[in-house]
Amino acid sequence: MFQSKQVDIQVPMPLPYAIAFSIVVVAYLAFLALVVPTHITSYFLGDYTYPGGDDMEFFFGSQVALFIAMLAIGQKADTTVRENIRKIREESPPRDARIRLDAGGVELESFWRGATVRRPTSDDLGWVFEPPGPESWENVDSLFTADPDGIIQEHPSVVGTPTPPDFTTNGILVIMSTLPLMGVAMTIPPLLDLDSGSAFIIMPILFAIFTAVSLVTGKRSRAAIEVPTQKVRSIAIGDAEVIGQVRPISQPPTVVVDNDPSKTAEDLVVWNWLYDVEIEETYINSDGERETRRYWRDIDSESGDETFVTHDGTGGMIVEPGSFSRKELGQPIITWSCSHSSYARLRKINLWRAVRTYGSGRVIEHRWRLWGLSIGDPCMIHGSATTLQLEAAEKYGITKKDPPNSRIALLGTDSEAMKTTIWRGTELTNVALAESAFETAVIPVIMTLFATTASIICYLAL
Repeated sequence: MFQSKQVDIQVPMPLPYAIAFSIVVVAYLAFLALVVPTHITSYFLGDYTYPGGDDMEFFFGSQVALFIAMLAIGQKADTTVRENIRKIREESPPRDARIRLDAGGVELESFWRGATVRRPTSDDLGWVFEPPGPESWENVDSLFTADPDGIIQEHPSVVGTPTPPDFTTNGILVIMSTLPLMGVAMTIPPLLDLDSGSAFIIMPILFAIFTAVSLVTGKRSRAAIEVPTQKVRSIAIGDAEVIGQVRPISQPPTVVVDNDPSKTAEDLVVWNWLYDVEIEETYINSDGERETRRYWRDIDSESGDETFVTHDGTGGMIVEPGSFSRKELGQPIITWSCSHSSYARLRKINLWRAVRTYGSGRVIEHRWRLWGLSIGDPCMIHGSATTLQLEAAEKYGITKKDPPNSRIALLGTDSEAMKTTIWRGTELTNVALAESAFETAVIPVIMTLFATTASIICYLAL
């Protein structure tokens, strides 16, 4: 069920991604019909056909947008593993998926003020199978002993470790994105009034940057495959991968976002929030004309964590998230937003909000996004298994009656072999979203070699 095919080409799903995929394909055909001939005639036929003024900026931006869209949609391409996970969740949704579906969506707090609260209705990193419930950690004698039902169903020792297919729809879109990226490089010289030959110096540089980013992100997303998962009850000191369920040592405090009592969340052991605003700004372009643009500007952020227990059914152990510098929490769990006129009235609650400055431009909208790892969530941890000091064991209420694994903690201390990280989700859900080494390393390298060769030939021909 969770074994990948070597070649696994499918249309991105669910339906919104399939629609987006169709739009990208149509945009790519338009690019081939309209943009590619423009590059060819301008560079190689001596007939300058590039648009001028603002149209040139749109011409450049459309190619950048197409390149980014192709990569983004490719990441959502279905595979056999992703399809099977989705079917399991649809046919037998676990408890947290049912809760998220019931609570998710957009809640309109005020039509006139444009204030909304958004909660996702689905979660790619949530449980696939039914997890242990609160009865597994509430009113028990020890948080560190094995569960009566044994190891969790999503542990790699039960479901195995899936590997990404070698070639998917993502690989096709990555290959197709070669032309838009080459087009971006060829558009930069006329956009910046540079010598046309500089395009063939810029081109291999852009491809090299793309390859470097792809290698780094691809290796990080496949990190779980390369490290064997240990069971908590028999964990050894040193680098370790542990997959389990978040359980509390004590009740985590309420998270209050941006010091606003109306924006709170409970039961989070790891969290961070970001407050940003949408800015509308008028500027003078290169032709001396006034233009308007919109973008999001970060204003404030904060993060926090509480020590928790990760439990895989065989036993529990301490995790100290404050020692980890890398935490991958997936999508925001709540997003609050409101119009600027609404915020202008609400900010009177706190004086310090009234003196906030947002820099240049006009503020259109305010947005607060909260990410978190909650009690009961699945987690995958690459950490350094270390023996707890006596003082720490006493602090966490560990006694001699608790099993040996209770006196070992996972810390975020990097080693030469491992970059310590906390992921929300299990190995199954995280690896299902990963891409193969062929798509993230081999194809980009081949693209770079092709672009470099083409650049040399074209530079010499001009």
